[in-house]
Amino acid sequence: MTSVIISGSDGFIAKHLIKKISKKKIKVIKMGKIFGDVSKKNTWDKLPSADVVIHLAGKTFVPDSWKNPKIFFNSNVTGTKMALDYCKKNDAKLIFLSSYMYGNTKKLPTNERAKINANNPLAVTKKKAEDLCRVYSKKYNLKTIILRPSNVYGPNQKSFWLIPEMINKFKKKNITINNLLIKRDMIFVFDLVDAIIKSIYLKNKFEIINIGSGKSYSIGKIIKLMQKKFNKKILIKNNNTIRKNEIIETQLDITKAKKILKWKPFWNLENGLNHTIKLNKK
Repeated sequence: MTSVIISGSDGFIAKHLIKKISKKKIKVIKMGKIFGDVSKKNTWDKLPSADVVIHLAGKTFVPDSWKNPKIFFNSNVTGTKMALDYCKKNDAKLIFLSSYMYGNTKKLPTNERAKINANNPLAVTKKKAEDLCRVYSKKYNLKTIILRPSNVYGPNQKSFWLIPEMINKFKKKNITINNLLIKRDMIFVFDLVDAIIKSIYLKNKFEIINIGSGKSYSIGKIIKLMQKKFNKKILIKNNNTIRKNEIIETQLDITKAKKILKWKPFWNLENGLNHTIKLNKK
């Protein structure tokens, strides 16, 4: 039986992953906050030997990365180094969940060979973590899969993320949006979980793989879909403002994921939103 350590096991993505992975012949070792600080060696020393580490622990909210980049560095860079050291010691495979890395790119959809544009502290720390993964894989022959997801959404996500924030706004009579034309590639968490699980069985030594819907949706389009689901029309104020360093549009090329992982997204945005809204009401 394959044994898998899931760091950040009390997080949004990890909870969905654990629920799905528990149905398979895989032994799961949960590594949540109560287990210890992932940036500390003694935390990893407490773990038993495992075949795979799915490294989900880390800081992910861009606005917070501007406020305290040091915490993001410790969690995302040092934490990933500790995960790599564990894998080296135990001859384990690493699956590292990175981030969207391409900034405001001119080429859409964007593939994994595109230039990295780390335009915020979160992206900088993810890039450094990816660099460590590449070095360890080459020097120590570690099997390493880096997944770069687009904007993830789904049931029970924290309220400050895009989709739950908009769902909460729909409970009011009117909402204010910075810019209706901003566009995002949205990936439903169930689809991301499927990609992570498929990565466990991938034999390749080192890969970087985009995980997204392959489509780009404007904030205005998302609002229209929500209006349809809620059967509710509300007053929308569009400020037509763009935040500093705002990424205007994202759309990932997922050709590689389809070819190498034999994976493609199952949930379209409308179905994913409907399922999220339905479960969030419970």
